[in-house]
Amino acid sequence: MSGSKQNFRAWLFGLDRRKKRFLQISFDGLVAPIALLLAFFMRLETTDYLFQLDTYIGALIAMVTTLAVFAAQGLFNNLTRHISIETAYSIAIGSAVSCAVLLSGILLLELEMPRSVPLIYATLLCTFATGVRLFIRALGQSMTKEKLENVAIYGAGEAGIQLMEALRKNPNYRVRLFIDENRELNGKNIGGVPISNLDQAKKKIKKLDIETLLLAIPRDIDATRRRVFDMLSDHPLKVKTIPSISSLISGGFEIAQLKDIKIEDLLGREPVQPNPDLMAKTIAEKTVLVTGAGGSIGSELCRQIILWKPRKLILLDVSEFAIYTLCEELKQHPSSYTIDLIPLIGSVQDRPFIEKVFDRFAVDTTYHAAAYKHVPLMEQNVMQCIANNVFGTFNMAELAIGAKVKHFIFVSTDKAVNPTNFMGASKRLAEIICQTLPTKKKDTCFSIVRFGNVLGSSGSVVPLFKKQIETGGPITLTHLDVTRYFMTIPEAAQLVIQAGSIAQGGDVFVLDMGKPIKIVDLAKRMATLSGLWPILNGGERLKDDEIAIAVSGLRPGEKLFEELAYHANLVGTIHPRINTTAETPMKRDKLQELLTAARDAIRDSDHQKLYQIIAKVTDGVSDLAESSDVFIGRGDAEPDKIVPLPLRNKTQR
Repeated sequence: MSGSKQNFRAWLFGLDRRKKRFLQISFDGLVAPIALLLAFFMRLETTDYLFQLDTYIGALIAMVTTLAVFAAQGLFNNLTRHISIETAYSIAIGSAVSCAVLLSGILLLELEMPRSVPLIYATLLCTFATGVRLFIRALGQSMTKEKLENVAIYGAGEAGIQLMEALRKNPNYRVRLFIDENRELNGKNIGGVPISNLDQAKKKIKKLDIETLLLAIPRDIDATRRRVFDMLSDHPLKVKTIPSISSLISGGFEIAQLKDIKIEDLLGREPVQPNPDLMAKTIAEKTVLVTGAGGSIGSELCRQIILWKPRKLILLDVSEFAIYTLCEELKQHPSSYTIDLIPLIGSVQDRPFIEKVFDRFAVDTTYHAAAYKHVPLMEQNVMQCIANNVFGTFNMAELAIGAKVKHFIFVSTDKAVNPTNFMGASKRLAEIICQTLPTKKKDTCFSIVRFGNVLGSSGSVVPLFKKQIETGGPITLTHLDVTRYFMTIPEAAQLVIQAGSIAQGGDVFVLDMGKPIKIVDLAKRMATLSGLWPILNGGERLKDDEIAIAVSGLRPGEKLFEELAYHANLVGTIHPRINTTAETPMKRDKLQELLTAARDAIRDSDHQKLYQIIAKVTDGVSDLAESSDVFIGRGDAEPDKIVPLPLRNKTQR
């Protein structure tokens, strides 16, 4: 479109209502006498009528009559860009009335004018008045079309048809294509919208300028996920889904309910339905304590637990805001009316407080999820990491044994296997505590549940990447070869609960995480889901539909590949997604000696001593010379310590 046309269109539709009405009146006031003069010319084929007074009297009658009739019909109140067949009908009636009045004027005033002129005049008036309004409407529609978002609908069934009808009533979307694998539908159309299979759609998406793909199919079909991603690899699109196909078909759906598809919807595996017996065994009619209840895993554990109607659910977390938010959410659940929800604010490091909890409530089952988990932060706060993750777990485990808690389930991580960072090392020590402490007393059944990353948890790459995409990038990776295991938070919580029910005592459970995913592939998929082309190490000259992926380098203590077990001796259980691994516990006296030394090192702020203790049970953690702990200074160690303490300059802090 030329610049002058764009400027005219912007000026015209930028006018206020009063000025637009003035333009309509002015145009119709001019077009009526012009139409009459043209009618004279068409009838007489001469211009002599221009020099006769009767001609201008007739023109005045035509103009006044037309404006009066059009005003009476409300034509000057209509928005011209929204003209309809009813508007054209009103113009035709107005032109006919103007013709009749003009003809009456000729007869009454005995004007010298052929009787056929008013009929020609009426035809021209109707044509001009309608044509200009149609032209203005076309300008308005072209303006609207440029703003419309072209969409394709995946699924040409009943839900897809209903979705198309809903979108046609919305000014923001235009359905250009249906995609369906049903061979009988290929090549046909619905309401003028063509239906193509996936292979054909790949060729049409760019041609039709498709920006968004709407899924009108069941969201839990794994094959669909693969097909969608196959298409996105060639054509980045925004992908949205409807919350409920039944609500769409029943008519209760609104366009505002369209949601961006979650990355876990396309990366996740087909979920295995939870076993009701295993879910209820350690929960139903019992007093359940969840530590770290405000965290990603802890809060989801609480959401799952409340479904199985415990007698009491104790929510323990150090964060007041997290507990408040979780409590308010759980109170909305129908089961909450029959369950005693007990929010507790406190730290697992506070041994007297934890002792009071076990004394006050006869806890049957404990899910210990409280932990510091962010690897880079824990590299900079090593002593707090050990104090919370190790001695917090020691407090919980020892006091649970004393209180004769029936089931103690420790939530661990794949980073505890051959740890190369202090967060992983602290979780490994916590695992050893849970394996070693209960060797003498069998009243409490201990189990350890180990799994990898969960999609969408706080601090994980998914929300980080999402935020970076929303702000225009770049998406930051630490290394192109980094791989991680992923599962959804609900699936992880369900499997933790079921693993605890399977436990016989001292079990180390390893959840089936599926195949590891390369983080760079995850970043690319999230970018394409947002309709962007991911460009590795893209510079500043990126197009509007591109986003850069930048590689920053591995962080301290970060692994390229995570492991789930020390040995490849995983043994299946009665649940298809839960395996066990045999690991030998540490001798009790050795554990006690190690914990005493670590406690003394923390008390004395002796980082070198603490690092050496950690090194006895783990391999690969940073030594003091490589440490990024913010509290390490020149006076931290004596000269004769095993690990020399380097002088740290400001750039290293």
